[in-house]
Amino acid sequence: MLSSKNEIMLSANNESELLKAIREIDVQVPLRSEGRTKEHTERYAIAHLLSALLKENSITYPVTLVHRDKPDFLLSMSRTNIGIEHTEAVPQNEAHKSFLREKGRCPDVYFTPHHKPDESIKKANQLIKEINANEAGAGWVGDSVKRKWADAINHFALEKKNKIAKDGFVRYDENWLLIYDGWPLPAMDIEKAAGILLPTLLNDGAFEAFNRIFVLSNSSKMSGKHFVEFSSAGVTLHEVNNLWN
Repeated sequence: MLSSKNEIMLSANNESELLKAIREIDVQVPLRSEGRTKEHTERYAIAHLLSALLKENSITYPVTLVHRDKPDFLLSMSRTNIGIEHTEAVPQNEAHKSFLREKGRCPDVYFTPHHKPDESIKKANQLIKEINANEAGAGWVGDSVKRKWADAINHFALEKKNKIAKDGFVRYDENWLLIYDGWPLPAMDIEKAAGILLPTLLNDGAFEAFNRIFVLSNSSKMSGKHFVEFSSAGVTLHEVNNLWN
């Protein structure tokens, strides 16, 4: 069951209580054609972030997590309150294509397409034609995969930076951005891609809004999923701690 807004998702006084509470979070993300909502990806991302922080002993007690709005989560640890805003980095056209593919309108194997974060939204009949044509398009050469990823993540980070500047967003002791990375790309060297992204985030003022930016990456050549943490101090990789096997 999904939690409603302004609901306590978990509360723990020690590590064992937190471990139990995280494991009880429903992290299933349905297919788009089966009713996936933003709440599904929010819960998946925040649960995995907490599991990574727990593994690294980065949580102090007591700890409480509230699912709310503007920002999406409030993480209270000891004497620190952290507001966490969530977003999904995904091209809307590709998300719609995924929905159509899941409905059976697709070849069994298809090429990884090129997308731009600000591309125009296409109608379903145009997307169906593209799915059936399954054209390879331009190849991925040099560091194009890493740069495409950096451009996409930067776009969504700045989009959220601009959004929280509007009325209604509450600021806390710390303010984090949590990005669920759904950008379609071939596997890449995530550390090199992060090295390309960091200077752009710095130059565009992303850290004026967020103390830390966590990206749950699915595009890494490394085994398993990783969080890439960006801050004004640099880049840190966190291994995802899968507590739900």
